Amino acid sequence: MRDDTPSDTATLVARSMVLAAEDDGLRKLVEQGEAETLRRILGDGVGWFGLARRQAWARRLFFKVVDRMVPGIVPHYLARKRWIEIAVREALAGGAARVVVLGAGFDTLAWRLHGEFPEVEFLELDHPATQRVKRRVLGEAANFSYGQVDLALQSLADSPGLDASMSTVFVAEGLTMYLREERVAALLRDFAALAGPAGRVVFTFMEQNAAGSIGFRGQNPLVAAWLKLRSEPFLWGIRRDRLPGFLASCGLGNVEVIDEVRLRDEILAPRGLGEIRLASGECVCLCSPIAK
Repeated sequence: MRDDTPSDTATLVARSMVLAAEDDGLRKLVEQGEAETLRRILGDGVGWFGLARRQAWARRLFFKVVDRMVPGIVPHYLARKRWIEIAVREALAGGAARVVVLGAGFDTLAWRLHGEFPEVEFLELDHPATQRVKRRVLGEAANFSYGQVDLALQSLADSPGLDASMSTVFVAEGLTMYLREERVAALLRDFAALAGPAGRVVFTFMEQNAAGSIGFRGQNPLVAAWLKLRSEPFLWGIRRDRLPGFLASCGLGNVEVIDEVRLRDEILAPRGLGEIRLASGECVCLCSPIAK
């Protein structure tokens, strides 16, 4: 991404969620307070976003165009967020005392949960350009703070206050695909070293296909070109059968992979949305440090 502006992908995801909250079906995948917080961050909106917020036909057109680019991508964004939130809540119930969200973009998970769990420490680590907007609008709290990090260059071990003395849930949603493999491995090793005894790691990854390419299945060729133009190309993915070994080399085990089938069964179907198409090609992974 560029150094002086928020991530274009983060902005697109956030705008998609705001518009989804106005859709009769998709609003079931938006948590209470989520769209309201994003509206505060994004502002009233101008151009196509402002028009889509005000006009139902413009929202329908937006969803149709996005779906032509990557079939099922907006429901995928929403479903993966719901699954990740469930995993974080379960980790907190299991004894984790800190939640660290890396590359949070405009995601509201940590902000929404910090008031519900006042005894838990919430920290967002991100690029300053994206974070600047959230700092201005949301501010901080006694148990919610921000930290700046360049994940392409820096180690988490260099972040003040991060150590293994507090069991931590690390969340890296929509992040690893933008890093080189060596940086992904370094990040995962940091997670393993810092998560602590009751810690968990939740991240998403692009699934590499048999030909070795990465991307959402059925995506329009223009998507890769747009990402490259915005300086946010996909750089890393992995075959699912290689994932456990790769994670083990980083000190992580108890691997659970959540693909579009599980997202449909566990998130969409209970909300009566089982027939909605979901994008495929990106999975959620839940794992934990290997006991030494």
